[in-house]
Amino acid sequence: MKQAYKEKITNQIIKALEQDKIPWVSPFEQQLISINYLTKRPYNGVNLLSLWVTGMVRGYTGNYWIGFRQANQIGGRVRKGEKGTPITVCCPLRIEKTEDDKDVQRYYYKTDYVFNLYSQIEGVDFDTELHAYRPIKELDNLVIHTGMRVRYQGERAYYSAKGDFINMPFKSKFKTQTAYYQTLAHELIHSTMKDCRCNWENDNRALEELIAEIGAAYLFAEYGVKADLHTAAYIQSWIKELKNDTDYIFKASKSAKYAVKFLLSSNVKI
Repeated sequence: MKQAYKEKITNQIIKALEQDKIPWVSPFEQQLISINYLTKRPYNGVNLLSLWVTGMVRGYTGNYWIGFRQANQIGGRVRKGEKGTPITVCCPLRIEKTEDDKDVQRYYYKTDYVFNLYSQIEGVDFDTELHAYRPIKELDNLVIHTGMRVRYQGERAYYSAKGDFINMPFKSKFKTQTAYYQTLAHELIHSTMKDCRCNWENDNRALEELIAEIGAAYLFAEYGVKADLHTAAYIQSWIKELKNDTDYIFKASKSAKYAVKFLLSSNVKI
C-alpha cells in the first residue's frame, strides 16, 4: 500500500477529529454501509471510513458509490470538476509454492477512486433501494449466539479480560434502547481481543478504545442504527498517534473489521 495513500487517509481522519467530526460515524440518520452501486458489494475496513468521512465533510446524501469507468458502463458520467475519493483495492498477483508444496495466492494493493452516485454522477436513473439491515434487537441474539457472558450489575459498562465477561448496567438505566445497544456493541468488540478469538490485545489503551469504537460502528452498520460512540477522553491521544504513525488508523480498522467478521460468522461460539 502506497505511503501517499496512507498519508492522505490519515490526514483526512486527523482533520475530521480536529473539527470534532467522528469519521467512523455515518453521515446519515442511519449507520449506512457504503455500497458499490454496480457490483452491490459493501465497502469495509478503512475504505468504509474514507467514504463515511468524505460524505460527512462534503455533505453527500447517499451511500452508493461508483468508479469512473463503472459509471460510463451504465451510461453515466462524472460531473465536471468533481474529485474522486480514494480507496484501496486488493488485486491477485501470483500463486506461489510454500515449503510444503501448497499453493498460496499473493496479492498487491492499488489505489482507486470512486464517486458518490447521488452527488457526483449524472445520467444514471438509479434504484434508491437501500441495503437490507438487521433489526436492532437481533444484537441480543448475537450475544447469545457467541456465548459471551453478560453480567448486569452496577453503573459501569466494561469488558473484564480476567473474568472474560461483559458487565452492563440494566437496560432501564439507559435513556434509550439505542444507547444500551451502542454500549453493548462497544463492549462486545472489546471481548474479541483475547488470543483465543481475534488476538488484538495490546497494552495501548487508546488503540484498544479506537478499535472498539470503530468496530462498534461497523457492527452498527449491519443494523442500520446511527452510531454515537466516540469517547472524548481519547480524541487527543488518537490525533497524536495518527500524526506519529500513518499505519495507526489502518491497524485499528483492520482489527475492528476482523472483530466484526468474527462475531457475525455463522459458526462463532466464544
